[in-house]
Amino acid sequence: MLLVTVAALTVAMLALAGIAWAQDASRPVDPPPQVDQLRQQFEGLTAEQIAAEGYMPEGPCVASPSGVGAMGIHALNPELLEAQFPKGTMDPANPPALLLDENEEVMGVEWEAADVGQGPMEMFGQTIEIQPGHPGVEESHYMLHIYFKPDGKVLFGTDPQTAFDPEGVCPEASATASSSAG
Repeated sequence: MLLVTVAALTVAMLALAGIAWAQDASRPVDPPPQVDQLRQQFEGLTAEQIAAEGYMPEGPCVASPSGVGAMGIHALNPELLEAQFPKGTMDPANPPALLLDENEEVMGVEWEAADVGQGPMEMFGQTIEIQPGHPGVEESHYMLHIYFKPDGKVLFGTDPQTAFDPEGVCPEASATASSSAG
């Protein structure tokens, strides 16, 4: 009987560990179909195509304060941002921001929504909790980042700890690191 109990506990612990491993935000996952469609729509766009879609690069590349990873350069679509953010909504088919890598290629998409008392939001199977303000969006708000990864995988970022692609690089950070290393 003791062996059965130990075996059952071991299986339960392994199952829980598997669930925790699968939900590890730092691991790329298979995207739901709608996210895969977004990837097909935006990944690989040229600067001219990004502009034709109504997105304009704004500000410098956003590096992680920890020094590891980056969000990239935000290319904002003012119409989509104005239609969604103040109302506290996120339109899954229309991200108001594209995230550009050091080569100004789309590496992901982002949504932000004002806190209008709606409580936690959910999109693409991700729970999005209220976040504190930050430079650029001073008030508390909701945010979702999706980074495109190799082999059709994606990384979801729903909070300040997962908002940065751990493999993302800002050119300024690279140049600073290179010049200080030399």
